[in-house]
Amino acid sequence: MYRLIHTLALLCALVVPSLALATAQIPDVLLIDGKEHALNTNPLDAHLQAKGWTPPKEGLISSANWRGYVARWAVADGQLLLKDVTIMVEAKDEEMARKSILADLFPGKTQIVADWYTGALIVPDGKMIHYVHMGYGSTYDHYQVLRVSSGRVIEQLSMSGEEFKQYRARKFEAFKQTDEFKKAYAELKRDSQSLSEEQMLGFMASFFAERYLAL
Repeated sequence: MYRLIHTLALLCALVVPSLALATAQIPDVLLIDGKEHALNTNPLDAHLQAKGWTPPKEGLISSANWRGYVARWAVADGQLLLKDVTIMVEAKDEEMARKSILADLFPGKTQIVADWYTGALIVPDGKMIHYVHMGYGSTYDHYQVLRVSSGRVIEQLSMSGEEFKQYRARKFEAFKQTDEFKKAYAELKRDSQSLSEEQMLGFMASFFAERYLAL
């Protein structure tokens, strides 16, 4: 799994760095205390990958949303709840509209706790201070980080942009000592001959952020 993920990511980085794959992505939405926030992680991905899900044929994929969907979430009673999942479809007069696929993904369920998800939710809730036209690369002057274990929110942190940068750096240094990191790094190094160590570490710091921030 690591090798496949890294190979694909490297192809994106090395072959088409200036094309659509580098476009900033439309985020999921997270509701906290009645207020909507952009979510810089995608908790539904692990569940969809486990199911072998692919976007419906009618779903429209854009360079700003390569995952093919947008999910809406809420934090309630200490749990991460999935409220809706939508895809873009063609409508009349060549317009586009959002279509919910929540019932297709979770038939018969009225409340969906994200019990499959363990990781960190990164919520930029401040002013953007630097725009990056790639993924969730832009930086902000304030963040919330919610650590989640099997769908339960076990910690909610609020910090400035500089505090988040330092927090992330400390967590990544700890992650570098784990067998998980060492295995992933070895496979990334084997699959890439033109990336420097600095570039590989930068890629891993971004790719595994929701994993090591949850540790």
